[in-house]
Amino acid sequence: MTRLRELAPTRAQRIAARIAWAEATAEAWFQAAQDMDRRCGEAVDRMSEEEFERLCDEEQAKVDAILAPLIAVKERDAWPRELYWGGI
Repeated sequence: MTRLRELAPTRAQRIAARIAWAEATAEAWFQAAQDMDRRCGEAVDRMSEEEFERLCDEEQAKVDAILAPLIAVKERDAWPRELYWGGI
């Protein structure tokens, strides 16, 4: 039993890994949102309304895909698989 404890990551390591993941994911989400704003802003005057709406929906889907895991953590404490004890 002692050997298992020696191999298991410490609580501090698990917390540090989760913080690093949350920071990187939040940064990716922020960057995706900025990219979406830029692309949609550049396209607003050169596309039909239908094309523009399609573009904005596609860009929003990219942002939402990055945001979804952060929401899962916040609402259900559901972390990505690699951030559970055995994967760190």
